[in-house]
Amino acid sequence: MASATGSGASGASGPAPDPDFSLTVSPARLVVGPEEIDDPQSFQVVNRGRSPVDMVVDKAGFTVGGAGEMLFEHDAPHSAAGWLRVTPAGFRLAPGAERRVTVRIDPPPRPERGGYQMALLFAVPAGTGGGDIKLDRVIGTPIYLTVPGPIDTSVNVGDLTTPSGFTTGGPIDFTATVDNVGTVHRDFLAPRSLKVGVNGYDVPFPDFTLPRGVGRSVTARWANPPFMCVCRATVSVSGSGGTSRRSVTLVVFPLHFLGALIAVAAALYALAWLSRRRRRARALGAARGPRGRDDPDGDGQGGRDAPARVGDEAR
Repeated sequence: MASATGSGASGASGPAPDPDFSLTVSPARLVVGPEEIDDPQSFQVVNRGRSPVDMVVDKAGFTVGGAGEMLFEHDAPHSAAGWLRVTPAGFRLAPGAERRVTVRIDPPPRPERGGYQMALLFAVPAGTGGGDIKLDRVIGTPIYLTVPGPIDTSVNVGDLTTPSGFTTGGPIDFTATVDNVGTVHRDFLAPRSLKVGVNGYDVPFPDFTLPRGVGRSVTARWANPPFMCVCRATVSVSGSGGTSRRSVTLVVFPLHFLGALIAVAAALYALAWLSRRRRRARALGAARGPRGRDDPDGDGQGGRDAPARVGDEAR
């Protein structure tokens, strides 16, 4: 469900009041396969705000920017906006009311095989009231269409990078560049998300859709890598043209932990050295103590007041 909400009255307490403008459109995206082209498709528009809205339904092609943002262009590549027939194309929607918008697809007799993308724009034009700034409010809902015939689902993984080949721990970001070189859009949505395979772990990228002829970068975050490893990370995508694969090597080593171990080892060595020095000093002091009291000259002959030797007495 796609939605747009405007400002409403504020209150100091209690439940939040309904906003003046609140509009929802469902479904938020539409995928039409070859067997469904002749079937009418529909969107449900609901006014959940407190004010009536005047709705205009327009058609446009679109592409996707490098960060995944939708760029609406009436002449975008592989657009089939001109094939859409919308009923009704304009209406007023009272507060709390809802309206079904029907879409029929009318392709030319022999369209080029493959996929097309276009969008319905559910617009509420700015009012004619006072003020210098006026804002149109628009909800864009993409439509992906595949016409009958052979298709090519090839995708090329251009690159896989990390901020650095060496890290002391997580989280770790992996960024992949993915190009749709086939003829139809590719969905990478859970549980079939694009993943980084790294040392037995699968790290999924956020959900995204890659229209035909579009390339973009996507980033996955590995929140809990192992304590240390030489990790080999790989992204691979299979398609009609085979499997495209890119890999990168990453070293995880906790230098901060190693530094702490070295500091602890140095402290223990210093304590052991000081303890050994004190023991030696005490041993030397104990060895010198008795000799210092009985023989202060250290010649083994006793002090000045010691008795004479026997030989001296005879002389």
